[in-house]
Amino acid sequence: MAAIGTVSGRTSTTSFKFVVNTLVNKWDYVSVTHPEVGPVLNQVVEVEKVDNMTYASCVIIGHRTERGFLRQPRTPFSPGSEVSIADDNLIKSILDLRMNGIYLGRLQGKSIKAFLDPKKLITKHLAVLAKSGAGKSYAVGVILEELLDLGVPVVILDPHGEYSSIKTPNTNKKETDYFEHYGIQAKSYGDRLMEFAVNTSINIDAHQIRLKIPNDPFALTETLPFKATDAQRGLLYNVINDLVERKGRFEFDELIKELEIAESTAKWRLIGGIQQLEQSGLFSHNATPINEIVKPGQLTIINFKGASQELQEIVARSLLTNMFEERKLEQIPPGFLIIDEAHNYCPERGFGEAKSSKIIRTIASEGRKFGLGVCIISQRPARVDKSVLSQCSSQIALQVTNPSDLAAISRSFEGVTAEAENEIRNLPIGKAMIIGATDFPIFVDIRVRKSLHGGTSKSFDISEAKRAEFSKGGQHIAVQVPAKTQQTAVTRSEIQPNSTISQLSIFEPRISKKEIETIEKSPIKSISFVMKPVLSTICEKSGNTYHLVFDLEKFSALHLNRSLKRISLGGKALTSSGNQQKIMNLVNEKPKTPLSEVFVKSGLSFSEVDGILKSLVRQGTIRVENKIISATKASFDPKNLNFILKPKYLNLQGEKRPPKIPESRVVNFLKSKGLEVRAKKLTYLPFYKVVTESGTKYLDSLSYSMRP
Repeated sequence: MAAIGTVSGRTSTTSFKFVVNTLVNKWDYVSVTHPEVGPVLNQVVEVEKVDNMTYASCVIIGHRTERGFLRQPRTPFSPGSEVSIADDNLIKSILDLRMNGIYLGRLQGKSIKAFLDPKKLITKHLAVLAKSGAGKSYAVGVILEELLDLGVPVVILDPHGEYSSIKTPNTNKKETDYFEHYGIQAKSYGDRLMEFAVNTSINIDAHQIRLKIPNDPFALTETLPFKATDAQRGLLYNVINDLVERKGRFEFDELIKELEIAESTAKWRLIGGIQQLEQSGLFSHNATPINEIVKPGQLTIINFKGASQELQEIVARSLLTNMFEERKLEQIPPGFLIIDEAHNYCPERGFGEAKSSKIIRTIASEGRKFGLGVCIISQRPARVDKSVLSQCSSQIALQVTNPSDLAAISRSFEGVTAEAENEIRNLPIGKAMIIGATDFPIFVDIRVRKSLHGGTSKSFDISEAKRAEFSKGGQHIAVQVPAKTQQTAVTRSEIQPNSTISQLSIFEPRISKKEIETIEKSPIKSISFVMKPVLSTICEKSGNTYHLVFDLEKFSALHLNRSLKRISLGGKALTSSGNQQKIMNLVNEKPKTPLSEVFVKSGLSFSEVDGILKSLVRQGTIRVENKIISATKASFDPKNLNFILKPKYLNLQGEKRPPKIPESRVVNFLKSKGLEVRAKKLTYLPFYKVVTESGTKYLDSLSYSMRP
């Protein structure tokens, strides 16, 4: 390549300056040929102008030895040596940028893809550090996509429910426009996702996390929502050992009864703490198995949204302890643990002690020996336990401006020079400094995500503030400002503050009116909403939680995948007559239904009932034995009916249909299937009424495929 300058002035084995005779930018990679070792890679760290001369200061990165080690020359460059722009092959070989692995983005200012070694990134632990809003969760989302593509088991502690959006392909045009540049395509990771939550009332797509009741004094003491005194520890030790000796295992209420009869004043706070654990509903002898949480190719999100910090720490401690112990015994595969907002789960000692601190310190110091890597994410590095941070050999630093946080980064990681520290302070959003994962710190433009990013901050909206919605004591409350001051412009044109239907629980439309105009071939005269009543339920069975939605006009379950379908409670999509549905409704009212009852209640002729029953038997939906009809066991599987959307409180114009099926009928049906209804809510599913020159049609607003 043509020379862009010549080495000038004092030189050393670590740095030099050169006179620039063309355009050179800070952080460019340049090459100088050394008489002993050949081409050497260097990086421009500063460009300055003196009078009419331009000078560039460089640090020497080095060359590769025959054995592949990165080394700097043992003698300095000679003044007058030619400096040229480094070619891509030299950069890739010296920086050891792989051709596969974790594709994080492109090297700053180059077209070179930055692939990081997954083994090095995982086994040596990782820290992702940046101030709020600088792109931490976005960068972590990119890493999650790459790890899942590689089949690595990942568990993430998600304090704000940001990461479940990975199940949705990226449709953000501001990002999809860059797909070709980064060589990627939109992708959903929904088939790799398992989500657990502490509070399933607001995280209705998640399964309820269940923790094992601690059956030994030490574990229970560590789980209590306060720090136990020596007297309390001693009392708990005696009572638990006695219970275990007599019963093998115990329930919390049994432990409380034993403590109540103990002759010690230390018992009262213990009883209160154990009652808190019992009332949390998190503890059970049927705990969530760790091998369901850590699986090859699976991302498991522990969603803490809506849970108190105290409960978050208790769950984190219990879960991580079990993960570490099971991994030591090789009962689960090697995996990667990601801890977001790590300063809350393992704070530096001057900022308190979390219940999860000890196990996180243990995993950071010993986890790599057993194949359990950890990623620490924080916006306040200075508040993260320094012993944990120092164990992270790899670091992704985005913009950090707080002086104490910058100092914490410099103390914890090698290779952070004064120049690098200053650059971290000024990094733009989307650019990261990678330390440790490569032999020399590099700057990378983070690629756009394949899946949808869920970590954007909610912007302040004046109209939303004027029409505040909040919950109090589990009851939804809408506060309306006077009509004359309300704004009519909202995010979706279909949703209006001054609506004929006020603040209903609604499944928000996913198909817009503009999209319908492109779908319909006939000219459209009018489009309006018809609100179909459905029952949104949170149900539980065998420790698993499900969000099930039922049609309150035709008594069937609703399922949404690519399209919305009405599912018969016998397990097959309803494509037949209303009479067949009438028979199935009668069969599903109780586990066993006499044939005579079906004849009487259906109001159909014998031949009609006989024909329908034979059809349902052929489908495998029901069985008939000794004139008793029952649904087959496989006819209602809540796992296959989990509804992926959550209802919202919205104002929507349109006709509201009344329910025809009483809610009690749905509840009784669920009970007959062994499901406990934890919560239920009358909700409305908007259907579009589309009037064209060809006629009128009604189709759902979620997929535009199902008729009411």
